[in-house]
Amino acid sequence: MRRSLAVVWRSLALACALALALAALPTGAASPPDTLVVGMDEDAVTMDPMNFRHRQTETILRNVYDGLVTRTPDMRVVPELAESWEQPDDTTWIFHLRRGVTFHDGTPFTAEDAAYSINRIVRDGAMGGQTSPRKGLLGQVTGAEVVDEYTLKIETDGPWPALLSFLPFHMMVPSETGDRMIEKPVGTGPFRFVEWQKGQRVVLARYDDYYGGSPELPPVGPAQVKRVIFQALPEPASRLAALRAGEIDIMTDVPVDQMGAVEADPNLQVLTVNGTRSFFMGMNVTKPPFDDVRVRRAVNLAVDVQAIVDGVLNGLATRTSTLLSPQAFGFDESLEAYAYDPEAARELLQEAGVGSGLSITVDTMPDNRPAAEVIAYYLEQVGIRTRIQSWGDYGAMVDAIKQGRRDAWVDSWGNATLDPSDIAEPKLRTGGRGNYSGYSNPRVDELLTLAARTTDQEARQDAYREMQAIVHEDAPMLFGWVAQDLYAVNRRIENWEPSPDSRINLHDAQER
Repeated sequence: MRRSLAVVWRSLALACALALALAALPTGAASPPDTLVVGMDEDAVTMDPMNFRHRQTETILRNVYDGLVTRTPDMRVVPELAESWEQPDDTTWIFHLRRGVTFHDGTPFTAEDAAYSINRIVRDGAMGGQTSPRKGLLGQVTGAEVVDEYTLKIETDGPWPALLSFLPFHMMVPSETGDRMIEKPVGTGPFRFVEWQKGQRVVLARYDDYYGGSPELPPVGPAQVKRVIFQALPEPASRLAALRAGEIDIMTDVPVDQMGAVEADPNLQVLTVNGTRSFFMGMNVTKPPFDDVRVRRAVNLAVDVQAIVDGVLNGLATRTSTLLSPQAFGFDESLEAYAYDPEAARELLQEAGVGSGLSITVDTMPDNRPAAEVIAYYLEQVGIRTRIQSWGDYGAMVDAIKQGRRDAWVDSWGNATLDPSDIAEPKLRTGGRGNYSGYSNPRVDELLTLAARTTDQEARQDAYREMQAIVHEDAPMLFGWVAQDLYAVNRRIENWEPSPDSRINLHDAQER
């Protein structure tokens, strides 16, 4: 059945109205005094800071643990547990650690703890025989060792200029952890662990002996509130209802279609920040029809991506010409996105010999279904019959895609470091861990290797720019957009602002 764009928009409007009605339902009691509650779409998956690849878990645990370095809201890397650092040669980094820092059990933080933490991530089997799933986030790091009580040495197996961009992800744990997995975290951060009710919430309490955090992020000192709770509320309408009732203070992942309900409430406000997650429609380039670059380019010409940005995302996104965010290092601003040209798309499809006889299935999670519906509409206008399959479990969808028998999928990939290696290596390198399309171009692989191994920033930038031009021509995906992250916040909360890397740092937040 052919879609009408008007029907697509009406369906999206109906979903919006239903969500708003659910958000208006009565709810329970307000949050307790001197307690800040964050309503999130998912709970943590573990309390071990080295045993996950999960944004929500990192958001929670980064309030318990500090790192050697951290980021400011404008994404600058600044000192945290390290006061300074130096690089005596291409493969050696020396970090001078802050003195007077204690873990939540009162023991001092030293270089022994820092070395243990780095090695627990990068060494195979270092977690009781298990290897940290975060090992890949330390790239070429081979290990760390103690120079003296407050000096740490980190070594890499070659030049790795992106090290500082990746270090903010990694948290420092006590060396006495040994081979154990961590179930009750003990960090050096502004809040100490109280309890974890799995699937429901994580409760933290202020650590009164906190050293104060990075001097680059004033005020320096203990946290402002006594207690914080991260509450799992998977349904957006439930999160919004809880926010309006005062049960939570900060709501994450506000759907665009619920912004109106937030803005209509005088007690609430919407805070936005440029996100670092790129959205796209991946295509399986290992089988017909997307093994033909003409078909992939036709898809990019057939879909009016700007209409999705304006209509589905309410303009709260930036269209991208490839996979990279315009904020990323080495982004090529001269590379223009594919123009919306359905006639040129039809000609390419004819040239490829698929004409109007093409049928595909597009996989999607529910959050991305509105965009998938509009993409399907545009593909059908050029003769590509499109069926949408919505999945309830992201892992199951990815498993199916990895088997290589799916056609296309609407998806996203984060790039919180804004270093291209963070997204291009997994998504575009031959055999990359997130390269579900099966894309492979030897020159792209060469350029990624060159950029990863040189400390010459101009050479890195040139390599990434050439890589973008090649990928733009190869079109292994329908290039999409980088969306803004939306948060709804009770106006009584002060001194908190969202961060592009999705972290929710509550050290400075307070109630009015």
